[in-house]
Amino acid sequence: MKLSRRAGLAVPLGFLFCLLAQAAVAQVPPPSMPCSGANLVDQKFPTSGPEITHWRLCWQTVPGNGLVIHWAYFRTAPTAPWLFLLWDARVSEIFVPYHAGSPRYYDVGFMFGLTSIGAADCPSNLGGAVLAGNVCKQVHDRGLSWKSDSQVYRGEEVVLWSALAADNYNYIIEWTFRDDGIVMGRVGATSHNLPGDEWETHVHNPIWRLDVDLNGWPNDSVALGTHTETGLSATDTEPPIPVEAGMQWSPRAFNTLDVSDKFLVNGKKDKTYYQLVPLPTQGLAQHQEAFTKNDFWVTHYDPSEMSAKDLVSYVSTPASVTNADVVLWYRGSVHHHPRDEDGEMRNGAWHGVALVMWTGFMLKPHNLFDHTPFYP
Repeated sequence: MKLSRRAGLAVPLGFLFCLLAQAAVAQVPPPSMPCSGANLVDQKFPTSGPEITHWRLCWQTVPGNGLVIHWAYFRTAPTAPWLFLLWDARVSEIFVPYHAGSPRYYDVGFMFGLTSIGAADCPSNLGGAVLAGNVCKQVHDRGLSWKSDSQVYRGEEVVLWSALAADNYNYIIEWTFRDDGIVMGRVGATSHNLPGDEWETHVHNPIWRLDVDLNGWPNDSVALGTHTETGLSATDTEPPIPVEAGMQWSPRAFNTLDVSDKFLVNGKKDKTYYQLVPLPTQGLAQHQEAFTKNDFWVTHYDPSEMSAKDLVSYVSTPASVTNADVVLWYRGSVHHHPRDEDGEMRNGAWHGVALVMWTGFMLKPHNLFDHTPFYP
């Protein structure tokens, strides 16, 4: 059983007063966290000036899984309650089948450790700080948040990343927490192609396990966001997912997994939810293995269910995921067709490096804010 979230009470002070006399505002105290020191990230935005939004989260490194996020909280204003979002977010597996039919690697299962990280990976002049020798924290500008003619606002983000030393490969495992409440997860494959088989095409399939506890662990439900066009008109629907299941993602349907809490609404009384949005850079592969036939999975929380390759068995007797403790799974794909840019044979030996290729997803808030706080 999980612990319930801790949340403060909103203080009824006007926005203008907050800007003019922020020092006098009774801010909501931070939630108690199970981590401290370098493993605690407490990041307000903007990084200079009065606070608008704030992230507070824990991280740890786990052999095989790499960089894991725990206990992520977000607040939309200094006087707003802290919203619990993530209990545990990790890469559950990285499945790598080669086009010839073998090998077919389960890279997380090898329990690889992390590479070291130094100033060249994580330069301080670009907002970087090396944590524990193998994690990079970067706080920096993320580009345009919006632009309207001569008006413009640039956003910020905090990024945590580490790299699995997966034999000949390095897998960059990256987590981004933006000032607008968005969370992004990415995996990048780089380093060297398989020795002796450098020209064999293959696919890297990272599968994320996202234990989303929106507003705390009970009372969460999931719907499948779906866009449908008929003739000149279109509709957007959110059919609920009643029980544990796997499903395919359709780019034409703009499918998302939408997580809501039974009691969570914003100040306008509109239902708040977070959307899991795929961010594929090439496509999504399907292989012979049954767990690869679906891109999305929804399961009921079970602390023993951590392995993506066992997803089919997890849903074989479907449990309810309505007003429950839910876990989302998403599988991305990197199709690596080796090219001359990866390297060449020199004097009978391979010389080169596989340039990084990315895939990932976004957790995007919907009706979390009453309005954007980044527009005057």
